Amino acid sequence: MVASPPILANIYLHTVIDEWFEKVVKPHGEGDAIICRFADDFVCAFQYARDAERFYKVLPSRLEKFNLEVAEDKTRILRFSRFQPGLKNRFCFLNFEFYWDSGSKGKLHLFRRKGRKRLQTAKRNLSDYIREKRHMKTSELLKSLTRKLQLLRSSG
Repeated sequence: MVASPPILANIYLHTVIDEWFEKVVKPHGEGDAIICRFADDFVCAFQYARDAERFYKVLPSRLEKFNLEVAEDKTRILRFSRFQPGLKNRFCFLNFEFYWDSGSKGKLHLFRRKGRKRLQTAKRNLSDYIREKRHMKTSELLKSLTRKLQLLRSSG
């Protein structure tokens, strides 16, 4: 049996990222720090901006030691705080957008929604489906669309 790429990435990056983060990055930081990783995607959160900036500077050289490189288009420092809510301060991780905003009762909450790319793809697929099935009776088309939308909603 051959291991799939996500499994290999998890094994390889356990040493490259996870252990290094726990044994080196966190002890040298001034505040709390956490990492959330899935295969080759990860998000790090730091209590203090200076810890985040230090990590951001040393990450490329750490990855370079293992013949890896930073994905520049996916890498940035972002102030993500309940004290600065709104969609302006959002980030994507695993096809979901995370952001702070006021809920229906005015209390701040952390929200998650499908990422824009994923949402646009779903909309395009539904439009294509409707175009292909426009010969169906309206009631049948609506039933099938309802099922598709329920599947989309339950998948994420």
